[in-house]
Amino acid sequence: MIPRLPTRPRVPTRGILSLGVLALGVLTLAAGLLLGPVALAMPDTPANRRAEAERYERAVPVSRVLEASITQVAVLLPPEHRAGFAEKARREIDQDALRAVMLTALSETFTADELAAMTAFFGSEVGRSVSAKMTRYMHQVMPLVLGEVQAAATRYAQEHAAPR
Repeated sequence: MIPRLPTRPRVPTRGILSLGVLALGVLTLAAGLLLGPVALAMPDTPANRRAEAERYERAVPVSRVLEASITQVAVLLPPEHRAGFAEKARREIDQDALRAVMLTALSETFTADELAAMTAFFGSEVGRSVSAKMTRYMHQVMPLVLGEVQAAATRYAQEHAAPR
């Protein structure tokens, strides 16, 4: 089971977490498509998963993920609060606890081969470039995607509303 970090008051993120999760999914898909033909065939054991998760974290350090997340949230705040928020977040977030949770989640979610492929992609120059651009891409695309999904949900609700 994935350990949970202690809860703290939430900063409104206006969907940033959802964007981050979706971005990770898109990046993982890209890695799979680019590296799919590579036959890794590593035994999928808990030890191999953990070792590959640690390799991935060295290629994509928690500190880099955290810094990108802090920056994404900070831009949603009024300009006069951005630097103060970023400073406070950097000071108060327990990176060791976050790293432990991320390593456990990686090990429980992905196979050893998937983690190796993710490490190869995100550790490469191209992978780092894709990762750096993904937030901008998601901000361009997600409003349309979410709008379309919401409109479909509204149409569904209207079509299936109980008669009064």
